[in-house]
Amino acid sequence: MSFPEDKDPFETLKSGAVPPPRAAARERALNAARTAFEADQKESAHAPKGNAAGGRLMSIINSLKGISIMDMRIPVGTAALVLLVLPLGWQLYSTTSLTPTSQVVPQVNQPVELAETDANATPEPAPVTEAREEAPVDAEMALADQTEAVAPLAPAPMMTAESEVGRANTATKMVGAPSSAMSAAPAGGMMVENAADYMPPSQVVMPSSDEFATFEEQRLRVAAEEPVSTFSLDVDTASYAYTRRMLEDGYVPERDAVRIEELINYFPYDYPAAESAEVPFKPTVMVYPTPWNDKTQIVQIGIKGFEPPVADTKSNLVFLIDTSGSMDEADKLPLLKRAFGLLLDQLSADDTVSIVTYAGSAGVALKPTSADNKAEIMAALDQLYAGGSTAGAEGIELAYRLAEEARIEGGTNRVILATDGDFNVGIDDPEKLKDFIADKRASGVSLSVLGFGRGNLDDATMQALAQNGDGNASYISSFAEAKKVLVEEIGGTLHTIARDVKVQVEFNPAVVSEYRLIGYETRALNREDFNNDAVDAGDVGAGTTVTALYEITPAGSGGELVDPLRYGGTDAGAGSEEIAFLKMRYKLPDSDVSQLIEQPVTANVVYGDIADAGVDAQFAAAVAAFGQKFKGSVYGTAMSWDAVGALAQVGRGTDEGGYRAEFVRLVEMASLLKPDTQTDPCASNYGAEDCE
Repeated sequence: MSFPEDKDPFETLKSGAVPPPRAAARERALNAARTAFEADQKESAHAPKGNAAGGRLMSIINSLKGISIMDMRIPVGTAALVLLVLPLGWQLYSTTSLTPTSQVVPQVNQPVELAETDANATPEPAPVTEAREEAPVDAEMALADQTEAVAPLAPAPMMTAESEVGRANTATKMVGAPSSAMSAAPAGGMMVENAADYMPPSQVVMPSSDEFATFEEQRLRVAAEEPVSTFSLDVDTASYAYTRRMLEDGYVPERDAVRIEELINYFPYDYPAAESAEVPFKPTVMVYPTPWNDKTQIVQIGIKGFEPPVADTKSNLVFLIDTSGSMDEADKLPLLKRAFGLLLDQLSADDTVSIVTYAGSAGVALKPTSADNKAEIMAALDQLYAGGSTAGAEGIELAYRLAEEARIEGGTNRVILATDGDFNVGIDDPEKLKDFIADKRASGVSLSVLGFGRGNLDDATMQALAQNGDGNASYISSFAEAKKVLVEEIGGTLHTIARDVKVQVEFNPAVVSEYRLIGYETRALNREDFNNDAVDAGDVGAGTTVTALYEITPAGSGGELVDPLRYGGTDAGAGSEEIAFLKMRYKLPDSDVSQLIEQPVTANVVYGDIADAGVDAQFAAAVAAFGQKFKGSVYGTAMSWDAVGALAQVGRGTDEGGYRAEFVRLVEMASLLKPDTQTDPCASNYGAEDCE
């Protein structure tokens, strides 16, 4: 059939008579749709997940490949199918002769008629308009679900790196199941079979090749059974700087990357300073209510190291710099050069600097040079480049050799290793490397480690080397962090005032029922190690503040988590009102014999309100609560993020440098990445005045 050129063929279709609907055909169509839908549900439960060989859906044409118009699974007589076929019909009309009107409608509805079980039944078309107007709601919904599962109309969204992370960590899937079976559909069009399994991409742990030492959280101890706690005092801060960077980038760091004592000790505290280098610090102890548990208390132990006059300090520093190919990023070697430039400004003619590199530009980049020759030292730094592998480098041995050559008697002799995590410095075996560094420590040359960048960071080895080298580990995430570590805290970084500092606390079981040390999991010592001067422990630098927190359960408070023994019990300590007895051991830098400090913890250091204990107590407790909550600790997670932030805010004090204000902002970021699962405003002490 042909049409005049000025005659619109669709006008002819409109004017044509519409065949009357038949109830039997309509019923068969609905039954066929339901049957196909139920069969596809069963099939999809066993079908392989994901897209077929066709790959990612890029257009509607791809989605129709392999789907015959005769496919029994596609219901007919609906608006969706008409919207697909009508434009196709116009395209066919513009290039070929149009099929007569009497044949068009049966073709659209043909799959329904073919589904009839009676082979002798006469197919009869079901009008499009009738099917759309009179189809039951459940049939329409079934069609919508089936169409969404088999051939989505919208192109697949472009996945960001963050949403890809979310998919990898939460097992999100695009499956051929009806939308009514889906319990969550996050942004980006990805379906999740169970809402409980869905985690927004912003809340997932950032996958990386960074490595961290695994450890278990400090457990609760019964004072009557284990009254003594011993640990090595820690001054590292790398964990806080790394955690902050991850939060600022919108990711949750791995659990083992968060070491609570390093979070607490990142900040300075206003403890009384020691008066002489012979007794380089004196402990400050206070006891106050726990902000997350109204039946326990916090024992805070703090020290501030003696700070000698700058004129009395001399240092011999060897920069051991990783120049492997992985260091060729803006936050690695370029940042490292600028960071060492800041450090150089703090040195004088009494100090000596050497530079050793390994990997891309292996060898001695600068022989021992007086620090007042800043131009020469900076020129040597500027010539460093990143490239090549790390194989065959003997950087660590060369660095110690130069340190020995330029040794300063009575001064600081230290190797500063700067790397993004590749420790193939000539000794491949990690245990042999630690033994080598420990042997050099005994000769008077210490080791500190500065970590740079992300993705290749070997934090576990950083910590081990720094501990074996009587040094500290820091993470330089930015130029501002370099300024804090290498300018503001230069004395604590370079000048040691006490070595092998150990803490031992004995709790009185008549007063304290239970206790636990918050953090310091990787610094725990055996009870007998305290008096053994051969056992290595942490070092304290000039002017450094160090804090340790215990959570204790007073006897009879009703907050005990461990039931008393039926046949146990002891009267030990019943005649004393002491809460605990504190002992500290340390060695002076030029001595191998430890000194002892002892101090009882009595009722005169107990505060009834944390506000009375001062801003340092409030802030330290807030940081501890943050760390526990962020790690998902089995203790101390009852505080809401709002309560943690409020406690930190009132604990800011003068806040020179703005580091405490920065922490308050990190609490806000953490609340977005790990929202509270417990919203009871009366779950913690802090802010309890708002509860009835």
